[in-house]
Amino acid sequence: MEQRRQVIMRNGISSARLLTGTAICASMIVSNMPAQAQSAPPAGANSATMIEEIVVIARQRNETARETPVAVAAFTSETIEKAGISGPADFLALTPNVSFLQTTNVGESQVHIRGVIQPRDAEPPFAYVLDGVLVPNPNAFNQEMVDIEQIEVIKGPLGSIYGRNAIGGAILVSTKKPGDTPEGQVQAGYEFRGNEYKVGGYVGGPLVENKLFARVTAVHKDRKGFYDNITLKEKEDPFTESLVRGRLVYKATEDIEIDLSAGYGEIDGYAFNFNNQTAGTPGFVTGVDIRDTSIPYAGNVRSFNNQERVDLSGKVDWNSEAGTLTFTAAYHDLKENMGGEGAVDLALFGVPFPGGPAPSAFFTNPALIEGYGPTLRDGTQYQERNQDDTSFELRFTSPGENRLRYIAGAYYIKFNREVVLNRGNDLGQGVIVPDPLGGAANPVVAVTWTDNTNEAWAVFGQVAYDITPELEISTAMRYDKEDRETKNLTPAAFSPLPNVTGLVRSDKFSAAQPRVSLRWKATEDVSLYATYGEGFRSGGFNPLGSRFNIINTDGVRNTTVQDAFGKETSSSYEAGVKSRLLDGRLTLNVAAFSTKVENAQYFQFFPFSLSRVISIVDRNQIRGFEFDGQARVAEGLDLFFGYGYLDSEIKKNAELPQTVGNRFPFTAKYDAILGAQYTVPVFADYDMSARVEYNRTGPMFYDTLNTPGTERPAIDLVNVRLGVENETWSATLYARNLFDKRYNVDGVVLVVPNTTVFNFTTKAPPRTVGVELKARF
Repeated sequence: MEQRRQVIMRNGISSARLLTGTAICASMIVSNMPAQAQSAPPAGANSATMIEEIVVIARQRNETARETPVAVAAFTSETIEKAGISGPADFLALTPNVSFLQTTNVGESQVHIRGVIQPRDAEPPFAYVLDGVLVPNPNAFNQEMVDIEQIEVIKGPLGSIYGRNAIGGAILVSTKKPGDTPEGQVQAGYEFRGNEYKVGGYVGGPLVENKLFARVTAVHKDRKGFYDNITLKEKEDPFTESLVRGRLVYKATEDIEIDLSAGYGEIDGYAFNFNNQTAGTPGFVTGVDIRDTSIPYAGNVRSFNNQERVDLSGKVDWNSEAGTLTFTAAYHDLKENMGGEGAVDLALFGVPFPGGPAPSAFFTNPALIEGYGPTLRDGTQYQERNQDDTSFELRFTSPGENRLRYIAGAYYIKFNREVVLNRGNDLGQGVIVPDPLGGAANPVVAVTWTDNTNEAWAVFGQVAYDITPELEISTAMRYDKEDRETKNLTPAAFSPLPNVTGLVRSDKFSAAQPRVSLRWKATEDVSLYATYGEGFRSGGFNPLGSRFNIINTDGVRNTTVQDAFGKETSSSYEAGVKSRLLDGRLTLNVAAFSTKVENAQYFQFFPFSLSRVISIVDRNQIRGFEFDGQARVAEGLDLFFGYGYLDSEIKKNAELPQTVGNRFPFTAKYDAILGAQYTVPVFADYDMSARVEYNRTGPMFYDTLNTPGTERPAIDLVNVRLGVENETWSATLYARNLFDKRYNVDGVVLVVPNTTVFNFTTKAPPRTVGVELKARF
């Protein structure tokens, strides 16, 4: 035990070392600052060389990012414009210790924050808040972003402030609010690789002067696809998306404002675009290799992914001398289905397919490229994920200038979620879906079908008090209670257990989520903070009969997987320093943290029974640090940078005890960000703008076993943009993944003891070069 402790201390990072290192860094910043930088910038300072402070709402009230005792990465509308941010992948790539994966379909994206992961088929580890309203469906997060005012990525357990699922943090998106000034924009873009075009824009202004304001935003994107399917002789990954959003703001009185929003979105895309690596087959005789991107797409089933979203929300703010009373109500309805190639060639398990190659050919004939291959015996797969939800929140916020500041409120949500998963025989006509049970042209051989009803409520409060003008203590507490109910709709013919069709299971999950922080304003330009917080992610249900199937079909007798799984909790310590130096020309933020996750939810797939389940890793310990900043080198020239390091270690795992000491999956060991933004007048009223971004993401595994051949090595990516603009129009040429780095963005690793290892990989987008035009009026 002592030897193991010494190894950890040599190779890992202890909590004490992390927090001590942060304290040393803070003291160095304070002690080494020029005297001039320890006070407000001098009156004669050139404002053009000062970096503008960003106001954030990370604690549900307006504060500068430097004043907020939480780690927050904020992207203003100017940065969003200059960086060409059009979706979550773009801004999360600029945030240390945060990663984004789009996997089987556009709705099943994954966001991993400081080692707290988002497993497939589970709730996300963050609260997604759009214009102050929580959006509870994780499938609604990955969508086109247009007409955005600000984005905030907040890291660390924030359940006490933002509630449901904020075990890893929160992502706040604010759209642009209509005002008194009429304005509008139209934009069009084209990407040469993928043959993608995009059109969109917005228009807004007053309907009744000083009283009623409106804004309408729309965008449409159509991409033919990046990769060829050699069997179907067409593109593997076509994609279209359309979105329209309207916002109406009514100043009822001087003190009462009503803010209404409505949105509609459609997606028509692809799904299950995996390549199969199987140890022992041609090309992978010595084992799987996640670095290999040479496998072509060869499935014979045309995939699809359809999504339709309706979003309605309303917010009322009533301001008084005592504070602001805010009431929000929201309704969301998302319907999504997808279908495509089956996952595994049945020949691998010795099941011959009439008219097909012999089972032995699977291991000897590289032309089969199985599974996800050109033969019928792969079968098909189909999924539905439909959800509607209604939520309400009432919150009172005291004035921000008082010595004692507080927030108190209550929240309620009810949502219904229908989930269908099936596996069908491929009879050469693709996925035919008259209903979840297929039909004669695509007979279903395995089905799970559930209807879930969830109801949750919470009460919360937050208090901040200035002990002295420089020292603030704040505390927050939230109590969540969630009642979950699932009804089994799987027909008896497909159920492993008798007499369970229509069976209703229910459970209750609750947690108190405290948070306390101390902030010291060491100087006018430097703040230090320390926090402790706890997070909570609700438990839920696996398909009924999963445990029976895993034991009796997959033969895993010692599995800990149940037909239900418990809640996940976390406790985290963090210390950091936020600084604004060199007369406002440099910002530097440093943080170190240590997080213990209990009952970590983790996705597992058992191939013989085709069971998709949430398993449990009993304990995971995460230690890390990060820093980010921006430097104004000269007027018009900014450098930005960031670095994050994660040591995420499995401490206890009853399901797979041999994984103890392994790195937790989906957590890159480190990531580094470096870039520059340069804007210079060129002639008349025209400016030239140039931007370069470099991102290096460290190695990561995709399974708890850290299976050989599945550690993706470090990835280096470069994005560039070059444009010309004035007040009314702009033209920009850009390239993403400039050097055309080929790599696999995702892996689904399946280890079948004494048989083989599967690794289902997904290719990342190749280099894309495009042009974008915008006209403002």
